[in-house]
Amino acid sequence: MRALTLILIASIPSAMAQAPRASTAPPSLAGVYQIIAGATTLPGGLKNAGSPAELALLPAAAQQMKSVNLKQDPAKMCAPVGPFRMMAREENKIELVPAHDMIVMLFEDLSHGVMRTIFLNRGHPKEFEPNWMGDSVGRWDGNTLVVDTVGFNDKTWLNDTGAQHSDALHLVERIRPILDGKYLEYKVTAEDPKTMAKPYTYTRYYEKLKTEIQQDVCEDEE
Repeated sequence: MRALTLILIASIPSAMAQAPRASTAPPSLAGVYQIIAGATTLPGGLKNAGSPAELALLPAAAQQMKSVNLKQDPAKMCAPVGPFRMMAREENKIELVPAHDMIVMLFEDLSHGVMRTIFLNRGHPKEFEPNWMGDSVGRWDGNTLVVDTVGFNDKTWLNDTGAQHSDALHLVERIRPILDGKYLEYKVTAEDPKTMAKPYTYTRYYEKLKTEIQQDVCEDEE
């Protein structure tokens, strides 16, 4: 009897190791968020880093940028500027709305930001029409939402100085709540082997607000 008891006790760790662990549900990102001012430092020394203005272009793309008419900047014409520029814009305010198998990102500055749909239940389609915001698919990596976006048209710029991108532009965004959900950390890496000398990453922090987004209507500067 004692031998049988010892065998049963010895088998417990093995049985526990084989038992499936309960999966942890991803955090809710629902809410309204306002971008943190440039040099502000959050608890833990966290602060914004990098800027779309700092990315390095290949020689041909850098030369092309010099010939761009800055008066044709989409930002000055009430046109969408694309997520790479939009998420770094001063005073940017967004609302994240979880829905069935997707997360919708709404922008208070509707003209420049439009709306993004991040699909959680599929990959990129084999064929789709390129557009201003691209095609975004997301997955959870722990408490971080990882968003992969491709399929941009040629109507947006990478920064305010006219840097262009190609149809190969690829964004990977990492979005996670921090500091007990009071803030949102946003990191994006852009790569475009046809125009950029190397991938470029910048970081922005957003504060969660107890408010609603409004309608910020753009007026054409031209």
